[in-house]
This record gives sequence, C-alpha cells and structure tokens, in this order.
Amino acid sequence: MIDTRNNALSFAKMSEQLPTLLGRIFAAAQPDAVYSKPVISGNYTIITASEVTSGGGFGSGTGFGPATPPSKKEQPDEAGSQSEHTNTGGGGIGGGGMSAGRPVAVVIIGPDGVTVKPVFDVTKIALAGITTWISLLAMLRKGRKASKG
Repeated sequence: MIDTRNNALSFAKMSEQLPTLLGRIFAAAQPDAVYSKPVISGNYTIITASEVTSGGGFGSGTGFGPATPPSKKEQPDEAGSQSEHTNTGGGGIGGGGMSAGRPVAVVIIGPDGVTVKPVFDVTKIALAGITTWISLLAMLRKGRKASKG
C-alpha cells in the first residue's frame, strides 16, 4: 500500500514555506533595490540605478507502478511477486529561484541640472565581443568546408 500520509505532510510543509520563499526571491524587485538611497555631497546628490532580475521555477512529479515493466521471463506467477510490483510508488516536489542585480546608471543632481551617466560592464561587453568573433570564425570555417566539398 502506498503511504500517502508522508506525501501529504511533505506537501503541507512545502505550502507553508512557499510564501516565505517567494517573498525572498521577489524582494529584489522593490524600488529600494532599483534606486539606491541618495548620497548628498555638497551641492550634488547621487543616486545609483540598478537592473534587477528575479525568477523562479517549481515542479512536481508522481508515479505508480514498476520502474521497468517485467520481462517475459519475469512474469509473476505467484501472488507474492505480484505484490512487489504493486507496492511501488512515486513522489517528488522541487523548486528554486534566484534574483540578481547590477548597477546600470548613476543619476547626478547638481546646480547645473540632472545628468545620467551609464555604467558600462566591461566583462559583459568583452564576453559579447568574444562570442561574436567565435560565431564569425565558425561561420567562415563552415563556408570554406562547403566551398571545398
């Protein structure tokens, strides 16, 4: 017989933790996470603007019956071997999430007005350049092979 009590208890425990988990994941999408607190220095006020990303995924699963069907040689001919195959079960619940943020601009408020200066992520630009060059080289190589063949 399948133990449904344990499955129900684990589902109840997960449903209690779900609001807390979602609150942690999506806390990054608050206005305080996007715009920093203003820093005042003399006549200037500086505010950092950030890009914030949040995401999550959840899953579940279940299954009943044998993991692999019995082969012709293993045909159950007794009630004992039949019960081994009917007692199999399944289960599973999973989930995960992430949030990330990075600065994208600096807002400077001063006596001359408001200025927005972008923040360049040199690593991201370098990776994009490397990826572009690798793609171009792969296409050129493929074109040469096609013209020779």
